Formats: sequence, C-alpha cells, structure tokens
Amino acid sequence: MTMKLKAAITGILATLLVAACAPSVKVRSDVAPDVDLSGYQSYGFFTPMGIEGEQYSSLLGQHFRDAVGEQMKSRGFSEGASPQLQVNVSIGAKDKVRVDSYQDPYLYGGYGRYGGYGYYGSPWHGGGTRTTVREYTEAQVYIDVVDAGSHELVWQGVATFTLTEKMQQQVRETVFLTVSSIFEQFPVAAPGS
Repeated sequence: MTMKLKAAITGILATLLVAACAPSVKVRSDVAPDVDLSGYQSYGFFTPMGIEGEQYSSLLGQHFRDAVGEQMKSRGFSEGASPQLQVNVSIGAKDKVRVDSYQDPYLYGGYGRYGGYGYYGSPWHGGGTRTTVREYTEAQVYIDVVDAGSHELVWQGVATFTLTEKMQQQVRETVFLTVSSIFEQFPVAAPGS
C-alpha cells in the first residue's frame, strides 16, 4: 500500500468519525431472527478489529473500543476473556459528485429592472441556469456483533454520513457520538433509555 493511499485512508477515517454530529447521519441496523441478545452476558473484541491495522491510527481503534465498551457495559454486559459475543468495527468510504441545476433570474441579459410585465431578469423572461458541482465523501461505520460460539453475525449497526473538513477536529468525541447513535438501535436497551 502506497504512502499516499495510507494517508488518504487515515484522513478519511479521521473525518468519518466526526460525522456523527452532522445532521445528515443515517443509522440502520439488523438483528438475526430468533436471537435474543439479552440472553448473553459477556463481550470482547476481534483482534484486530477491521479498523485496526498498519494503515490506521492505533488511537482510532482504542477510541472505538472505549465507546463500544461504554455502550455494552451500560446494557449489563461485561467484558471477558472468553466472551459470548465478539465485536468488530470497520469503516468504508466512497467519493461522490453532486450536480445541482437551478434557474437563476440574474443570469438573464435583460434590463434588470421592474417594468410593466415583471422583472426583466426573471425566469419569465428567459433567465438562466446555474449549475453547481460538489465533490464529497460518503462514509459508513459498521459495528458487527458476532456469537463467539457459532461465529454467526447476530447484530449489525451502520451509520452513514457525509464527511466535512470540520469533522476532522474532534475524533474521540465523534467516535463516541457515532457509536452512541448506532447503539440506539441495539436490541438490548440501556436502563433509562
């Protein structure tokens, strides 16, 4: 893996984690049929998790371990050496382009004043079309919970959002917000939720 690619992945990871505080975060989840997660008592983490490796910051993995651990413990699970559930966290990102076109009355070459028949620069007198192109990155955080005995996926939560430059500044806080948003759909609720 090239240094440029590693740097890009690290940048994407840092920014996607901050995305939980953005209003456009979408969370979805799925639970395996006939699985009662309240019947489990202990959890642990994959070693390494999907976000832990040479192309990622080791702090990133620790932030996720802390955030997921907080959510699991608040629901009565304890972390153990021989856990009943194993947790994996991974991420994905896609570069996208958004093109918007709209009528702009001020692009018309008319007189630009009101007359007997309306504003000369209005869409009724031809107007113009303005097009904007915006490149952005759509990112996803996946939290997978696996039955350690059967190795079957029993629950998955996914957060999808658009990355911004502002999101690169508070990684730890954003990881906790993202994980908290995802766990709002976890089948075992925290007391008081």
